[in-house]
Order: sequence, then structure tokens, then C-alpha cells
Amino acid sequence: MAEFIIKSRKRKDYTQFTARIETDILENIKKIVKDNNLISINEFINDCLKFAIDNLKITNDEDNDLKKSG
Repeated sequence: MAEFIIKSRKRKDYTQFTARIETDILENIKKIVKDNNLISINEFINDCLKFAIDNLKITNDEDNDLKKSG
């Protein structure tokens, strides 16, 4: 019979938040998590959000106008 093994993990602080995700994006997320044997959808989404925030570049309308005319 298989044993039930509990692994201690560092406890993280989470806040429950509801957001709408486009159906095709969610299906793609589920596939990525399953195909790569990742821990969870939540962990994957959190990692993606951290990456996006860390690599975020914000431009303002003035920057966009310069690119169009330049």
C-alpha cells in the first residue's frame, strides 16, 4: 500500500482573489501545468505574474507618439 507522505513547505501568505481569465488562456495554463508536472495552477500563475511585473515596461502616450513620428 502507498504511504501518505507530508512534506513541509515554506508557508506563504496568500489572499483569495477572484479574477476572470479568458477560457483559452486558462485551458493553456492547465495544459502547461499538467504537461510539465508543475506543483499547481496557483503557483504557476503567481510565477507568471511575478515575471511579468519584474519585466514590465510602461510607456506613456508621449512615448508612443515619438515612436510613430520618429
